[in-house]
Amino acid sequence: MILEEEVETPPQKKAKLPPAQPPPPFHHQPCLSLSSLPNDITLNCFARIPKSYYPKISLVSKTFRSLLSSSDLYAARSQMGTTEICLYICLQYSTEHFTLPSPRWFCLYVKPKRNLTDGRTKEKSSGNLLVPVPNHSPSPPPPHASSTVMIGSQIYLFGGPLDDNVRDYSAAVRVYECRSKTWRNLPNMNMERCYASACVHDDKIYVMGGCRARFEHQSWFEMFDIKTQTWETLPANPDQKVRLGCKNVRKIGVAHEKIYVKTDLELNDWVYDLKERKWSVADLELSLYWSNSWCVIDNVIYSYSFSRYVWYDLKSGRWKNVRGLELLRKYRSFSGVSSGYPNCVVELVNYGGKLVIVWDKFERRGRSQKNIWCAVVALRRINNGSIVWGEIEWFDVVYTVPKSYEFLHSLAVSV
Repeated sequence: MILEEEVETPPQKKAKLPPAQPPPPFHHQPCLSLSSLPNDITLNCFARIPKSYYPKISLVSKTFRSLLSSSDLYAARSQMGTTEICLYICLQYSTEHFTLPSPRWFCLYVKPKRNLTDGRTKEKSSGNLLVPVPNHSPSPPPPHASSTVMIGSQIYLFGGPLDDNVRDYSAAVRVYECRSKTWRNLPNMNMERCYASACVHDDKIYVMGGCRARFEHQSWFEMFDIKTQTWETLPANPDQKVRLGCKNVRKIGVAHEKIYVKTDLELNDWVYDLKERKWSVADLELSLYWSNSWCVIDNVIYSYSFSRYVWYDLKSGRWKNVRGLELLRKYRSFSGVSSGYPNCVVELVNYGGKLVIVWDKFERRGRSQKNIWCAVVALRRINNGSIVWGEIEWFDVVYTVPKSYEFLHSLAVSV
């Protein structure tokens, strides 16, 4: 048998692999930036963003600043239902280093994505501030609180004064549109007025007082129908002391089809029934604790009286404490002559159904500056409406001013 010889097979050489190549780059699809979009699409995007983001967005470019200040933006917000309530405050002051001779408007800037809190610590601030409103031409209206009415984004002004330093009587009615920053005129009142008082209810605006002494019986009280654009004279207040003088009527407001008239005359307040068109003297209980710092929210009168936040229960005819606001007592303004600070300010504002409290406070006795504080309070009725509970969303110092400043006016505007 023939055997085949085993032949050793030489080892195979390994094929050389090509050098490793870096992975090919991942190609993204081209991304369009917001600034490259047409203006109408950019406006549509801005209209969906809370206004608290606008200050930072305006820093991106001049185009963004222009779009954010345009009337088209606010028209889009109104159409989309994304309007917000903004608080505007007017101040006037002068110091050695800074002079603000004419009234200056400030807007409350609420920091985005803030957490609601029922307290505040010195270590952590809310970040909410008053920021100056740029001076536009035409300018916002003069800050005469009693003769000013807000309806949506429109500010209605009735009569004089037309200048802060001159007591002018005027029958003119002007409307300032906050969105477009434009003025328009309405039909004149029947009577020339100066420092009149006004309120609004059911598409009707009620104006009273501020007439010249010799005309106090003529058209002292009139009503403007917004739908028909006409004026109608209403019965004048029967008290001559109330009718005389420009500023005897401090403020008026509507609750449950009645106009409540707070005067500067001690225990001499009045109520006008809109249905019966009759005047009556306000209850003594109402007048006793009814201070000049008050507002109406959802048919309830809220007042700051004797260092307490109270509300008037129409059913029982009694003032009651707003529960849940005890924490604010620690930071309250020491108003009143007995405190030694007779010029302290406390203002209550209807902030789209919430209560805004604005007050000033010396942090230390003898200091040359005051801090302006602000609190936002959500209100709810419990126990069949016999108790009003206030939930403090936030409160903090929002601005610092010299002690000689003047707090002129505050407005809650829908924009």
